[in-house]
Amino acid sequence: MNSGAALVVGYPRTGFTLLISVIAEISNCANIVRPNRHALKVFCDTAGMQISEHIEQVFLRRGISNELLYNYNFRQMVGGPKWLKEGRSDTACFRKYIGVKGKGDFTLLTSHPRQVLDYYEITHSHVAPSRWAAHPGYAEHQRFASIRHPAGTLASACFSLNALASEYIQKFVPPEQDNDLLRQKFALYKLSDLNFFEALLSPFKAYLEEFSRCSDQYVTMRWEDLIQNPVDTVLKVADAMGVSIDRQQAVEIWHKLDHVNLTGAHKHNLRYGHGVVNGWKLWLTNTHLDMMRDYGLDVFSQEWGYGSIGTLDEAAYTPFQKQLASAISNHEIIREYDDEDLFGFAFNKSNLDLSRFAFKRYDWRTHTQIERSSCTEDDLVMEVWDAAESACDAINRSLGHWFDIAEATNIPDNPQRIEMMAIDLAPLFCDSSALSAWKNTMFQAISYDDMEQRDEGVSPAPDLLSHKAIEPVLLESIDAMNIINYSGKYYAVPQCLGPIDFHKQNVEAMSGVLVAKNMEDILFTLKKNSI
Repeated sequence: MNSGAALVVGYPRTGFTLLISVIAEISNCANIVRPNRHALKVFCDTAGMQISEHIEQVFLRRGISNELLYNYNFRQMVGGPKWLKEGRSDTACFRKYIGVKGKGDFTLLTSHPRQVLDYYEITHSHVAPSRWAAHPGYAEHQRFASIRHPAGTLASACFSLNALASEYIQKFVPPEQDNDLLRQKFALYKLSDLNFFEALLSPFKAYLEEFSRCSDQYVTMRWEDLIQNPVDTVLKVADAMGVSIDRQQAVEIWHKLDHVNLTGAHKHNLRYGHGVVNGWKLWLTNTHLDMMRDYGLDVFSQEWGYGSIGTLDEAAYTPFQKQLASAISNHEIIREYDDEDLFGFAFNKSNLDLSRFAFKRYDWRTHTQIERSSCTEDDLVMEVWDAAESACDAINRSLGHWFDIAEATNIPDNPQRIEMMAIDLAPLFCDSSALSAWKNTMFQAISYDDMEQRDEGVSPAPDLLSHKAIEPVLLESIDAMNIINYSGKYYAVPQCLGPIDFHKQNVEAMSGVLVAKNMEDILFTLKKNSI
């Protein structure tokens, strides 16, 4: 088993992101780093970002970019929910949520060679646990899974605000209105509309059935165990990873992760003041529990040690539950929200039986699909789809050269390899100077990976021998900050610092400099600091 490679699978709202973060922190303690992926990260953070750039240009041309809702998490080439494509084990799919104030939203799926998933230190997915367990590319990974009480998972889904709603709230909702009452209003709708609640049940049941058949292939972490006994649970995860940490290290890890937002630009993933074991008993009603039992979820509740789902004491209902129970008994759907735009964006976009709703749906093209749309302007959706398909085609042809070369016997030198990739990417860049800058950046990144291989006793590519020094590369400028890639790290450097010699000066210690392992973290930190 490769202790440096981890795979996490978990249904949404089960502690999935928490588990990933726990594993990442344990890996940091043990200094576990997967090598030789710097060039892939740079490719995704530079050429890969051209996909979202070309999508945004559609909205700029139409003069509606200010109304665009396109969270940074989904602008990344490998951002958003991800999975292995059914019937195409060499292909990874990514879901992007895109909305426009006053016009609705749609879900764009993109696809790329499976190898791009190596962008992440920890491979992760919400779906198809059996597909991951059986895939030869992940046979040496240590596999983990998150589990939560079925009622807790579903209650959390009803109160969650997705990244599209989060982006809308950040842009258009006054801060004083950004509170838990928003979540409660949307939850009242989702829980009083039993058609909606039932639409949550069938995908969840299908996942649990599949996971039950392959659970022996995973180390399972229950969300409740992490919340109630965090230190012991962190130690158990570390032990499963083959990493030795002490209790104080486990305490420090949990201190970093305890009820904080872990999803970057999606600032509303965490429901502050909640995340309490058995908290669902204050929000769901017996009607919802009956529906869960009717779908057979009680079996899984018992399988994972939670016991039977049981019933609630209706005399002890909270005011929220009483309002729900009254509406359900009168066949009423509660609609207390004031903002129709926000309601539309907050409506669950995935992990839902879409056939129950009147979304427009489309089949796959070669690289992309519009999975569902409520957008009122079909021509806008089609123009975005065209832009995404064209950009993904260029990206995938370029990646094809790269990955095919990696498996070839006669490997061209790095400049030749990059030139081959650049031919396909040229239409994505605004001019020849931008493309030249990209080629220089990629050369430095591939050379860095080659030097890592040399340090591990693997011979580097022949042309690297005369290029041992890695030079800083300016990726872009944002306001008064230069974003620079150097020696495996990303820097945001204030322009007021003037010329800097990365080889001789301690840049990380300079005033105002930000440093991160990837472009995503740098850009998110800049955005956060500007608010």
